[in-house]
Amino acid sequence: MMVHTSSGGRDMELSQVALLVLSFYAALVGAALGSLLPRPMGGVTLGCGVGIGLVTILPKGLMGGESGSVLGDFVMWGPVLAVVGGALATRFHNPLTLPLSTIINIGGLASTIAMPSMFQFFTNVILGTDGATSAKLDAHVASLTWLVASAITAAFTIYRDSALLRVFTSGGAGYTQLGTNTTDDADIKGDDMTLKPNTNVTPQPVYAAPPPANPDAFNMFDPADLPPRLSEYANMVYSACEDLGNFFGFQDASVRNQAEHLLILLSNHRRYMNSHILPPALQPPSPIHALHAKVFSNYMKWCRYQGVPPNFSKMSTSTAGMAAPPSVASRVVDLVMFFCVWGEACNIRHMPECLWFLYHKMMEEYTMEQNQRSLYAGHFLDCVVTPIFKILSAVSI
Repeated sequence: MMVHTSSGGRDMELSQVALLVLSFYAALVGAALGSLLPRPMGGVTLGCGVGIGLVTILPKGLMGGESGSVLGDFVMWGPVLAVVGGALATRFHNPLTLPLSTIINIGGLASTIAMPSMFQFFTNVILGTDGATSAKLDAHVASLTWLVASAITAAFTIYRDSALLRVFTSGGAGYTQLGTNTTDDADIKGDDMTLKPNTNVTPQPVYAAPPPANPDAFNMFDPADLPPRLSEYANMVYSACEDLGNFFGFQDASVRNQAEHLLILLSNHRRYMNSHILPPALQPPSPIHALHAKVFSNYMKWCRYQGVPPNFSKMSTSTAGMAAPPSVASRVVDLVMFFCVWGEACNIRHMPECLWFLYHKMMEEYTMEQNQRSLYAGHFLDCVVTPIFKILSAVSI
């Protein structure tokens, strides 16, 4: 069936029009899948691009395929390369996969814009026909055009984001591991000792010691005279705050602030216990369960991504004094731990994966430690937050 054009009087087969439309929709579907599954789809795209390149560049007749290329029919070998590329990208998480696939595909798109016959050439190669003959384009010219367009795309991409150059030069490592030899200063340039590991574990406060705190001090709400909506879980929250504050050395004012913060959040989450908001069948057992599920939903995703089980508190002698069911008391400890870490994290709180790493390791230490300990108020800021902040500040300069 022929489709007649009105401008030039040329006839175009309906199959060619359908091929153009299907190619456009395939590009949209590929873009959607790439945004949802960037790692596997990056490998799939890279595998397809490498397959087309091999079919185009390598000499004919080496394996006797219909297209005469080294891989034979691309219709058969293309899906194999795509699956292999997607599997390798998912397994090894190499950061080079996505930039390379982007460069190859944008280079191919740019070459088709520069030379319209390249589109028909790529179509014929993919379908297994003789691309050079039907598209009236030499395979070497097509390969060189694609290569030049990809090189220009790579140069422009690296110009816009210089961090990609370090990724390419490091072979996909993405970072340089800091040394652990404190006596060898050869890798430290000049007098910059910021990134040199500090093996001195003696706490070194970075602020002047505050005057003795008033034991009756509070921020907004007096614990002895709380509003009714905040007093329901106050004993559990304040007990967990005292225990964790002493165990990790959180600052007293920060702990009091996060205790009030948590009580207000629990009061707000009482709305989920209202039948006008949620039917009884969907209501959580308590506001603590609702807030815990909301706060730690991202932590559960982080654990699945890292391939590690989540660390949540377990009932012990320290939490048994809360006079609450184990499931409720344990969740209160989890929430207090996270908000105390978040409250003292400074700008590190804008790095959620770092926060979850700190929570994960601290909760692991807390649940494994048999003996109670008491660190000075500010230990967590001096020995955990400040070193991380110094390294981040030095790297971001």
